[in-house]
Amino acid sequence: MAHLKKWLTLEIAMLRKPVKGRCQCGACAYTLDSKPYIAYTCHCSECKKLTASAFLSCMQVASESLKNTRGSPINRERIADSGHVVRTWFCSACGSTLFAENSARPRIRTVHIGSLEHPEDVEVTAHIWVKNKLPWINLPRNHRIFDEAGDWTEDYAQDLSRYQPPEIRSP
Repeated sequence: MAHLKKWLTLEIAMLRKPVKGRCQCGACAYTLDSKPYIAYTCHCSECKKLTASAFLSCMQVASESLKNTRGSPINRERIADSGHVVRTWFCSACGSTLFAENSARPRIRTVHIGSLEHPEDVEVTAHIWVKNKLPWINLPRNHRIFDEAGDWTEDYAQDLSRYQPPEIRSP
């Protein structure tokens, strides 16, 4: 039932097509024309540093659905703990983060929900890297919770070619 609610919420959210996003100053903007596969909050230390906050809420979309409509975002690369390259795009004028790409999933863009014109349209249903979450953050009981990287295989069921599950680490 929770999965059905998630998809209905995402379907309703996508009624405002195209979905629009932008940086804080408005110099960079983009549109999306597909629904997200998953919306989640990341509690890893890198996302906390990236946002200068307690976490980063994201949604993953097909890469071809994201169209830059204004400005020229710059990007920065870093090596994730997995060894994959994460490229994050920023506004060169105000520094707002907009979206990212992980070399493990080159046909996916990870949109930073806070950059959307209507972030309230997106329902986050999962939390990753909760082993690093701040102790004063309480997670909803009905959300999927992952100590480390999330496994979105179920969310990508209709197009598994876009998804590579996280590598399982040996204890």
